Amino acid sequence: MSIAEIVERRWTPTVEQLCYAVIAVLAIVSRLWALGDRALHHDETLHAAYSWFLFSGRGYMHDPLLHGPLLYFLGALFFFLFGDNDTTTRLSAALFSIALTLSPILLRPVIGRRAALVASLYLLISPVALYVGRFFRHDIYSVVCEMLVFVAIVRYAADPRPRWLYLGITALALMLTNQETTYLYILIFAVPLAMLFCWQVYRPGIALLTGLGVILALLVFVLPGTAVVDGAHHARRDANGAIEVAQPGPIFGWPPLETEDNGYALLVRNRADNDGGRSVWENGLRYLADIGRFVNHPAILSGLVLSLTILAVFVWLIWFRRDATGTTPWERSLMRGEPAALLCRSLVADRRWQVALIIFATIYTLLFTALLTNLLGLISGVAGSLLYWLAQHNVQRGSQPAHYYAVILAIYEPLLVLGMLIGLPLAVQAVRQRRPEAFAVGLIAWWSVAAFAIYTWAGEKMPWLTIHLTLPLTLLLAWGSTRIVEMAQQQVAYWQQMWDELATPVEVTAGSDVETRTSGAGDLAPLSAETRHWLKDNRAGWLGLPRGSLFSFGLLLGLIICLGFLLISITVAAGPTSPIQPWMVLLFILALVILLIVGSALRWGWTVAAALTTICLMVAIGLYTVRSSVRLAYQTGDVAREMMVYTQTSPDVMRVVRRLEEAALRRAGGTRLPVMYDNETVWLWYLRDWPGAVSVPGGRLNGPPPADIQAVLILQENLDRYPENRTYLQGFVLQRYPLRWWFPEDQTYRINGTGSSLLERLLRNPLDYETTAQLWKYLMFRQPPAGLGSTDFVVAVRPELARQIGIGLGGSLRMGE
Repeated sequence: MSIAEIVERRWTPTVEQLCYAVIAVLAIVSRLWALGDRALHHDETLHAAYSWFLFSGRGYMHDPLLHGPLLYFLGALFFFLFGDNDTTTRLSAALFSIALTLSPILLRPVIGRRAALVASLYLLISPVALYVGRFFRHDIYSVVCEMLVFVAIVRYAADPRPRWLYLGITALALMLTNQETTYLYILIFAVPLAMLFCWQVYRPGIALLTGLGVILALLVFVLPGTAVVDGAHHARRDANGAIEVAQPGPIFGWPPLETEDNGYALLVRNRADNDGGRSVWENGLRYLADIGRFVNHPAILSGLVLSLTILAVFVWLIWFRRDATGTTPWERSLMRGEPAALLCRSLVADRRWQVALIIFATIYTLLFTALLTNLLGLISGVAGSLLYWLAQHNVQRGSQPAHYYAVILAIYEPLLVLGMLIGLPLAVQAVRQRRPEAFAVGLIAWWSVAAFAIYTWAGEKMPWLTIHLTLPLTLLLAWGSTRIVEMAQQQVAYWQQMWDELATPVEVTAGSDVETRTSGAGDLAPLSAETRHWLKDNRAGWLGLPRGSLFSFGLLLGLIICLGFLLISITVAAGPTSPIQPWMVLLFILALVILLIVGSALRWGWTVAAALTTICLMVAIGLYTVRSSVRLAYQTGDVAREMMVYTQTSPDVMRVVRRLEEAALRRAGGTRLPVMYDNETVWLWYLRDWPGAVSVPGGRLNGPPPADIQAVLILQENLDRYPENRTYLQGFVLQRYPLRWWFPEDQTYRINGTGSSLLERLLRNPLDYETTAQLWKYLMFRQPPAGLGSTDFVVAVRPELARQIGIGLGGSLRMGE
């Protein structure tokens, strides 16, 4: 081989590869930067503590209350590799977040290279993805697995090689061992895949499965009665242990399900192998008997019998019932070459389904049993999780309104709202036209709508769960935006072809301004000189759009947006007496934008105008999105002015602990002081390796702290509940700090009929100055309409340490104050 051939064959990166490289570098920096600066959230401290227990040899037992074991094994692994601190606690989550950012690469063959690149870019800047990706909770691990399962489905459908099957089953098993949202994910995808299978193999099966799904929903959520419960949703029981009925079920008068009682959910969520000193077999039988109390309900028994019966009929109708020709629906679908049938048959080849089952069972068994140290995890992995979280649907942890996720998306992810408006109609069109990407795009559209609906319906709503909605919406935005640009490019390419043909020699009839073509396409109608000039001006330019169109449209739209920002800022600063109200500015700016779009459509056509509007709005809103991401992740991530911040540990907790460590170094050269702490769970993590730390069960002191105790960390509520605590702490300097604080939800987005919240006032009177001004201040500067709520703690220190710790809320450096 010659030197010239070697040089020619040498690899050079493409523009696409360079873009992914830049995204990868930015993802690494953005996910790892200042990872441990923010105080660990309440949930993070629990997860970190249990990971540390596992790392330090104290073992692990699956508990659905704290979700699945995958997170804890990853946490223990990273503690082993890099040590235990706030940074390494979040390190595995950050690495998964980096992987999520780059994961759309795997979808390039099915949704297009441009769409995959846009999806990766948006996951880089998404506020929800960035914040949750730097958060030691289960959601980031689950979402990566969700992405991999989706990749496996669409890639296996396009190319049924076993590696996609094994990738999907591995990701599904890891997802199941991580978080109970897996059941919602399985439900979301089981519906369209089952319907597609029935459509291609046996269409009456659609009605059969749909009817079964509706009946099961009725049996579980409608037909059972309701229980008499207290504030913690614990059911009242009679002398025989039966739940007291508040209202019998409709139609059949059935009693409530056992999961109406949160106490039952806590009972069956897990079980230790040696519980009560009994053997694992005896405890297993007791565990199954407790679960049987739920199964023995007539609604559940009816559902099980009905499911087995209908599924048996379904199998018989497809695989065993033969028509007059002696063939089954399954055989006929194979003869027609239906893709669904061929894909299902491929699962049997090379014993693929057996290998997949072994992979799934191995991961499930090893993680849920904590490497075979707690065998009853085999039961709690599914039964305990399902029953516990079915009960939490009634408890409605978080108590958020139905519109909660709509508000979160509107505040943090407005581009995804735009993407849904763009992508859904285009996805329907792609499916109807049977475009090559129709299967993948149709699933993305269904995933987006179904995820939003099912998480809105679910009883527990938390800000970190929003990432389960943003992932499919990101894919929909990416494909929809690139599809619009592609349609505009096709239109401009057609105009370019016409211009190229017009550029050939022509004959012009004397006294006429109409050209007669003598060569070229030959099938084009004669064009006027005006049309010829128009085609010349609209030749393809950057991004395949008309020359100068993107620059001129973007410049004008940017000026309009800047003008709107300036005018609204001025009117808000001027106060209610301003002659121009914020809503007037909004209408004025909206009118200008509409005029710009209509003018662009008249100049270049509606398709090109739609593409220009989409690109420029994505850039403009993208800048707002980046600003929201930076503020949320690095500036106010532990300050509850953000809706995404939920009962966040205040920075004072970490600061107090660090000051106590510094005080120990100054006083005796040691690293830890003898301290006492109460029943607050955050101290499980921050005082995990303090040898002199003494726990106070229940938060009630039994007497004055011993003389060697230098500090006492105690909740303000424990001081108020037990007045003797304050007496025992005589001689200490007491200083109060916020332990956890939360966003003023009632004053911002809840609707209670009183008109007190910002959202309710906005819906009732959107033209009110105070309402629009408060909305603007929150959107731009994160100034909530009310103060933050908090749960406080008190640090009681010896007088000589007081000045080293600092003054808290209403604190003093003198004793007795």
